[in-house]
Amino acid sequence: MHNASVEIIRSNLKIKRLKIVLILLASYLVVEVLAGFYTGSLALLADAGHMLTDTFGICIALIAAIYSKKEATPNHTYGFFRTEILASLINSIILSLLAIVIVYESYRRLYEPVEIQSSIMIVVAVIGLIVNIVGMYILRGEHPHNHGEISDIHKNANGDSKENKTSRRFSINLLSHRKASDSKDEDLNIQGAKLELLGDTIGSIGVIAGGILISLSNILIIDPLLSIGLAIFILPRIFNLLKKSVHILMEGVPSNISYEVIQQALLKVKGVTGVFDLHIWSITSGLHALSAHIVVMDNTNAYRILDDVNALLEKDFGIIHSTIQIERFHPSNGDS
Repeated sequence: MHNASVEIIRSNLKIKRLKIVLILLASYLVVEVLAGFYTGSLALLADAGHMLTDTFGICIALIAAIYSKKEATPNHTYGFFRTEILASLINSIILSLLAIVIVYESYRRLYEPVEIQSSIMIVVAVIGLIVNIVGMYILRGEHPHNHGEISDIHKNANGDSKENKTSRRFSINLLSHRKASDSKDEDLNIQGAKLELLGDTIGSIGVIAGGILISLSNILIIDPLLSIGLAIFILPRIFNLLKKSVHILMEGVPSNISYEVIQQALLKVKGVTGVFDLHIWSITSGLHALSAHIVVMDNTNAYRILDDVNALLEKDFGIIHSTIQIERFHPSNGDS
């Protein structure tokens, strides 16, 4: 139960961090909108639109993190872990559309430059840079280090009724085995949040540099050129996030697991003569599942073979949610 407790703590800390980042971004959004209207700067208002989308993305990630903690039900037997992936898909699509809009607007402004109050632009961009750096620092890791929070969660767990403990057993079991040691398996919504903050950070640096150059040279096309550069920088990362989300929703084999390697490993288990209908997929990022039919030489050793297969999958591949069907014959042999 220690691993389950640690994973619950990590989940709660993730929610807390997302809330803090959401408050920071929303507060800065209000400041930027007010500054944009006060100065009449379209550049600030355009950047505020970018910040609004980012704030919405963080909000989606937060809702997904909260919703994914809901218990499994008879209609949703895996729980609601896939909420994270759906939110990630929506987030990446929004980011893609935003990047396209930025490129279009920047292209238009190359021919129709907009007058910019560079001094206000620089001040607001510096504030945005600080907000984004703080946000990235808050989301830098998922590991619990606050022993006070650990104690509180253990206290709450110990105070649960027997019914609550029983109803949460399946969800906690899945949470406790969710692998997060590999950066590839990091929650896709946290990846998306970091991506947005990274883009904003680079954007703020670009706006500061652009504001300084504009104030010194009065060359207004610097602003749209910086925007195009930002969009080009962020698009490949958005595409990568979108690809990962679609891959999980299509129940593709996890990127850090080889279908052929697992198949060969199963065939090397003593007593196994064949493997067919092997399926490997992810319930969500870092939580993998497998099903397979295993052909054995002797049914009397079926339970021992089953134990060996499950131990192999958990130890070597980090897969604890497996469904194995023992068979006497391979269907291709034509026997019944």
